[in-house]
Amino acid sequence: TELDARQVLFIGDSWRADVAGAALAGIASWHLPTGPAPASDLDAFIQNRLQLCKTAGEALGISVLGPLVYAALYPDEETEYLRVSRRSLAPAFLAAGDYASVRAALPRQSLTGAQIAAYCAAVCPPELAVQKFDLKAPDTTELDIFLQKLPAPENAEAVTAYLRQMGVREGNILVDIGSGGTTQLLLERLLGVQLHGLQLSADERLRSRFDETRTEVFLFGGQPAPRLYWAGQPMLERLISEDVGATLGYRAAEDKIEAVAASQPVEPLLAGIQQGVRNFAVAWRDSVLHDWPIPPEQAIAPFLQLVESPTALQVKLLGDLTVEDGGVYPLAAPE
Repeated sequence: TELDARQVLFIGDSWRADVAGAALAGIASWHLPTGPAPASDLDAFIQNRLQLCKTAGEALGISVLGPLVYAALYPDEETEYLRVSRRSLAPAFLAAGDYASVRAALPRQSLTGAQIAAYCAAVCPPELAVQKFDLKAPDTTELDIFLQKLPAPENAEAVTAYLRQMGVREGNILVDIGSGGTTQLLLERLLGVQLHGLQLSADERLRSRFDETRTEVFLFGGQPAPRLYWAGQPMLERLISEDVGATLGYRAAEDKIEAVAASQPVEPLLAGIQQGVRNFAVAWRDSVLHDWPIPPEQAIAPFLQLVESPTALQVKLLGDLTVEDGGVYPLAAPE
């Protein structure tokens, strides 16, 4: 700089290198202490971008869900959102008399005959409407007798028509937030193809259905997820899914088949959260870190922290959210 040492002020956070080092060179210094360094490059990356967020929802998306979605969903692959649910697939199996698959599609809850019939898009005979079934541990013989008495759903053929229209075929990769591989199982049975599953997490059902060559698990080393994760899984599903309600079935519309969703009020918070996820993905892809894989345990840690000990702001943001799964349930609330 061709300056005299007396013309320079050296600013730094290290007493040894910046203060003592400058003094040895006859340069005045100003010690500027900084907070503890981020625990990782990922933490530093997130902290740098939180300052640019316009809403609290966007900040939550970047810090809590961005790493998980980016690391789990293979951002460089061409992907498409398949609008299916166990409920939307059930009518095709009922029409075909495949009651084992209907049982796999039904929610593991206690339901009446009328509720089961509605789930399968069938009309329930009045005398069977109040019959009760515990689907967590069903009497399969009794349930199959009931299912045999239900008339075939009217739009059952629309289920396979939609899947053919979407081009679901042998060898497709199916990314599923679920844990038991039920969606993969039902799609394969319905179409007579083999898919490759990428599960976010696993439960005890998965390995009884598929080996590791057919379904990989992203989180927890492929082992069943901890209880804390199960507590938060419905919230995770709501936060990264399309904000249109659960898929109930399909209908013909002009020259195509379209999905019919449950009525669900639009939640502006989700738009902000998902914008934060997209912002993370774009920023990470364009950064010097883009070739560094985000470890699964690091990707899920912020979400588990939110489930176990949310901040006051997170409770305020998420407290009114609900999820639809055979009924409408609250996801989070203070205390």
